[in-house]
Amino acid sequence: MHKRALLACLLVVTMLLSGCSLIVKDSAVDAATPILTVGEKVFTKADVQSAVHNYLLQMQQMYSSYYGYNIDITDATLVADAQNEVINNLTRQTVIEQKAKELGLDTLSEEAQAEVDEEWQSYYDMIKNYMYADSELSEEELDAAITADVTNYFSVTKESLVASKVQELVRAEAVKDVTVSDEQVQTEFDSRVETAKSNYENDLSSYGSSVNSGSVVYYRPAGYRLVKQILTKFTADDQKLLDDLSSKITDLNSTISSLETSLSSSEVEDLDALLSQVTVTLTEVVPEKEEAPETETTSTDLSAAQDAATATDLAAAESEATATDLPAAVTAAPDFTSEITDTLAADLDETVKTNVRLLKEAQEKLSAYLNMQTDAKAKAYANIEGRADEVLAKIAAGEDWDTLMAEYTEDPGMQSGDTAKNGYAVCANMSGFDSAFVDAAMALAQIGDTSDKIASDLYGYYIIKYVADVEEGPVTLEGEIFDNIKKDLQTQYEDEAFEAAVTSWTEATKVTTDMKSLNN
Repeated sequence: MHKRALLACLLVVTMLLSGCSLIVKDSAVDAATPILTVGEKVFTKADVQSAVHNYLLQMQQMYSSYYGYNIDITDATLVADAQNEVINNLTRQTVIEQKAKELGLDTLSEEAQAEVDEEWQSYYDMIKNYMYADSELSEEELDAAITADVTNYFSVTKESLVASKVQELVRAEAVKDVTVSDEQVQTEFDSRVETAKSNYENDLSSYGSSVNSGSVVYYRPAGYRLVKQILTKFTADDQKLLDDLSSKITDLNSTISSLETSLSSSEVEDLDALLSQVTVTLTEVVPEKEEAPETETTSTDLSAAQDAATATDLAAAESEATATDLPAAVTAAPDFTSEITDTLAADLDETVKTNVRLLKEAQEKLSAYLNMQTDAKAKAYANIEGRADEVLAKIAAGEDWDTLMAEYTEDPGMQSGDTAKNGYAVCANMSGFDSAFVDAAMALAQIGDTSDKIASDLYGYYIIKYVADVEEGPVTLEGEIFDNIKKDLQTQYEDEAFEAAVTSWTEATKVTTDMKSLNN
């Protein structure tokens, strides 16, 4: 009897299990399962899954394009975050659409529709001109291809532009009563002044960086002055050679540092003694020389020398222009082949031997390049000395500084914009500028003083004029500064008002979600 009862129980369990395995989801029914309901609008499982999938693909593409690595879009945490983001976005979008319908803004006016059509056409024409200028597609095929590419490249459709315009109209209605008072502008200005003052106390150079880049400033710290400069740049060939030498020197210093660290970790006791046992013979591999363009037969330009020779004949001007012994147009530093011999002990670790030889070779190359750099700089300065001296002579003769600057300076910052009009803001030990420029600018004793020609390892010769002091204290709250703060506050307050309105509309709307079904 007990055996029969046990068999009966086993049969029941087997039937139950078999029955369970026969339950199969209907894919169509499953896809139509309501997941999100916002008011009267229902988003099915298929709707939400499709939106989540697209969201994750866009995220993957963004990370790949901007950060260079792929993310796992099947990661459970990432998927859950994407689901929440999509549901929140769908809810927000739907609430705004329903409010637009309530306000009668869901159908665009002719004017609003024309704006949408114009925006769409701008995307359409951009794709057409860049990608299909010589297309042989039929008119219908071309339109379809362009329309698809607008969506692919800009994530824009005609429908999305209409939705954006509707949201813009709803937003305008929601924030129409938002205003900014003069008192609010003053309060914000005072806050920005205090923030700027605090920032400059921690980093005085940041004021100069802001002013010189054209950024708005609200406070002027003590210690600044305005200066203008006439820059005489190295010739293009000289600059290329100096840049190449500098690059090689930087690389060699890095190599030397790395080798010294490696040898130090190998517990080498007397590195200098080991280095003295290595001999390196360098042979230059000289780069091919380029013919100098006729327009660069002189460092100062033949025409400039001719202009300066107002009281002499052309032959004398030509003689002056070619008086400097100019180097050939070599714009790259030579490479080297190395012959290395040594008397290092036979039982010395092979890795140590190799690194000592490499270190000695790098040191010899560095010494050679440093000597070349010294010679190249001397020649580079000689090639522009005449033009710089010409400027100094004209300054000494009383010619107008700004006129001379407009004619001679090769600094783009002194050729246009606020810096050309007012000068650079500089202070002692300022970062972001060549220290040679800053030191010379701060060494000028009085407003109106000008410097001699100042050698810059980076650019050429500076000639600097001290034009004004920067008065300490807050700027005046007027004009563009007042208008910009008011505009910023208007945008901020409107954004806050709109977000508050959307939150209120959402709270007044029946919203339900079924995350269990979404993930089942």
